[in-house]
Amino acid sequence: MRCSLIQKLSLIMGLVLTFNVQGDTLHAINSIEQVAYEYALSKAQENYDNPQIVMGKLDSRLRLQQCNASLSVFSNVVNSGLGNQTVGVKCDSPVAWTVYVPVQVKVFKPVVVSIRALDANKIITASDVKMRMWDMGSLRQGYIKNINQVLGQQLKYPLAMGMVIKPTQVRPQKIVHRGATITLLAMAGSMEVRMNGTAMSDASLGQRVRVKNTSSKRIVEGVVDAPGIVKVAM
Repeated sequence: MRCSLIQKLSLIMGLVLTFNVQGDTLHAINSIEQVAYEYALSKAQENYDNPQIVMGKLDSRLRLQQCNASLSVFSNVVNSGLGNQTVGVKCDSPVAWTVYVPVQVKVFKPVVVSIRALDANKIITASDVKMRMWDMGSLRQGYIKNINQVLGQQLKYPLAMGMVIKPTQVRPQKIVHRGATITLLAMAGSMEVRMNGTAMSDASLGQRVRVKNTSSKRIVEGVVDAPGIVKVAM
């Protein structure tokens, strides 16, 4: 019985020692994550000001042999470098292994957002929008970086509160409307001739539009100069 107890104690001590030796030869997971973080930050700083790196976590159960040389770090990112990606960390000796650390690169810039729900065809005013910091990686369809760029613009679609306004969601306000009576303005030097006409289509400032002259019934083409005014060549 005594011999059996000693044998059992020896076996337990052996397992403890074996565990400690194995633990000492494992590469620390946090050091792998750290080199991945430093690499991702360095790459992001090449293209962006003040990038933020959000680190994913490697599986805590991962067991990797202690690397005797410096870890190699690499990435195959070919896009803008924003958003979710992975950073590879590689060891060559004494045992070759490679792991991939998930990272997320974020860069925040001020963009125009809605401060209330807006209906389609709404003409945007200063009380409808504000500037807000936003992660560029989530704006694949573009954004507007100056409030003055949207003031007076017309929404193509309804927009919920707090949404980023994209360039594809707005258009110039229509200031000439189909069927409406407008003024045809013809200039020749200092001479100005005004005639009434009927717009054949909707048009925005600076757009060309066809107009039917009320008197002659001729259809002419001009450029929208102001609300209800179309300039034509003499």
